[in-house]
This record gives sequence, structure tokens and C-alpha cells, in this order.
Amino acid sequence: MPKPKKYDPNWEAVINGYRIGVMRVISSINKGEVEEIELEKLNNFAQFALALMEIAGPEQWTRAKLNAELMNYLHDDNKK
Repeated sequence: MPKPKKYDPNWEAVINGYRIGVMRVISSINKGEVEEIELEKLNNFAQFALALMEIAGPEQWTRAKLNAELMNYLHDDNKK
């Protein structure tokens, strides 16, 4: 059984910053207003995520995917 994750508010702030930035770029893409530099940042982030996917392996990646889907669901639910 994995050890419980230690809560780190600084790391959580970093994660939230990336989440907000990525969602802002995706929103801009949907509106057709995205800047090239923002697309480049999103591309770099996607490449980084793919590298982490390879390092983490299928079990951790599956858990992360489920967590992301849950966060997206909760985010959408809060918009209503």
C-alpha cells in the first residue's frame, strides 16, 4: 500500500498555477484568441506531461488520469 501523500501548500500552489494557466490557454484556443507564446508554453507543458507519463508508469498514470477527471467534474459542477 502506498504511503499517504504529505500535504505541501507550496507544491499545491504550483499545481494550481499550472492548472489555471493551462485552462486559460485552452479557453483562449476555443475563443480563437490564443497568442503564439501561450501555445508554445502549452506545447512545452504537454511534452513535460508525456515525459512524466513515461517515468511514472501505467499504474500511477491511471490514478493521475482519474484524479484529473474528478477535478474537471468538480470544476464543471462549481460553474453551475
